[in-house]
Amino acid sequence: MLIGLLLLFIIAIMITWSSKKDVPVVSTATSSIVMALGIFIQGAWQQLSGYSPKSIWTSLLVIITVGIWIYLLVSYIGSIRRGRLYQDHLADPVMRFATGTWVAGTSTLLIAIHASFNHFILNEIIRIIAILNIGLWLVVLYVMCRGWYQILHQSQIHRVHGIILLSTVSTQSIVLLLHQIFKIDNLLWLHQTLIIIGLIFYIWSVVLIVYRYGHHRHPIVEEWTDPNCILYGALAITGAAVQTVHAWSDVAIIYLWWITWIILIIVEGIEVVRAIRRIQAKGWRQGIGIYNTAQWTRLFTLGMFYFFTLRIYPLYQQYTESRWALEMYRWILTGGSWIISILLVIEIGLAVQALWHHAQRKRAKTSNMP
Repeated sequence: MLIGLLLLFIIAIMITWSSKKDVPVVSTATSSIVMALGIFIQGAWQQLSGYSPKSIWTSLLVIITVGIWIYLLVSYIGSIRRGRLYQDHLADPVMRFATGTWVAGTSTLLIAIHASFNHFILNEIIRIIAILNIGLWLVVLYVMCRGWYQILHQSQIHRVHGIILLSTVSTQSIVLLLHQIFKIDNLLWLHQTLIIIGLIFYIWSVVLIVYRYGHHRHPIVEEWTDPNCILYGALAITGAAVQTVHAWSDVAIIYLWWITWIILIIVEGIEVVRAIRRIQAKGWRQGIGIYNTAQWTRLFTLGMFYFFTLRIYPLYQQYTESRWALEMYRWILTGGSWIISILLVIEIGLAVQALWHHAQRKRAKTSNMP
């Protein structure tokens, strides 16, 4: 009863807040911020800082992420109240796949909260929200299937990119959610079924992406887009899900890690070439110093690969005989946490700067009004 009343109170506050006209409409993919912070807390942060999930600093990061999640939720509720949910988030058949960040971000955050806080009432709230998130995943899957149909029916394959792989990311996040929150260990068939569904989504999405870039008129580097980093991020979260629920053999998990690592090298190699060309054309500031929401997706994919790498450390030591491979693996664990942390600090700085400039323009516009 108390839990129900508390949830109703929180929902009432959100609905009241969302009715305000000054609540901005955030982009569909903005929940990638929650995805990135959630996996950073569970992986690179704990490895680099040495703080446990229940430490004061880790808990503080979780609380900050919860605040961001609540703000985004209020914005989405505002779109519903204004009758503009479709126009704001679902009208574009390609970009609607970004709704997968809502599911994956919520799953990642709930797992982080569950690890950092241990209270009966809070745990019950987490389970309720988790159930709602599973329901949201089913709705998002329907939305994505409609998106695939429209992409094919309207001949929009030339517009597809890595964002459609969020179908896989959101599905595998549900596997992790079920295992971590509900402790469903005796239903391996359910985990395996969801993992296979996610892999089917991955293969189908990759086919569309390969077809798109196989028929492009310009060099692939020029048409490459930031969300293509999900090519390895989707495999990384699949690997993390497989390892967590022990759905595959140890050797198969190691092979999956190597495939993910190779794709990461290829994708990020293309990104380095793109960055160099942008710097040459526009300079450092305009070339790579402009805030873009898609950059949070890269932080999530890198963080997810690091988390996957961290989880299979015992397996890698057991099945890898190459000394060179072991040294490379240790470098990834040591240097990866620093790289992800530095990129996160840079991204936060760019986000703060973008918000500051937006506030300045808004203030100037208001002062110029008669």
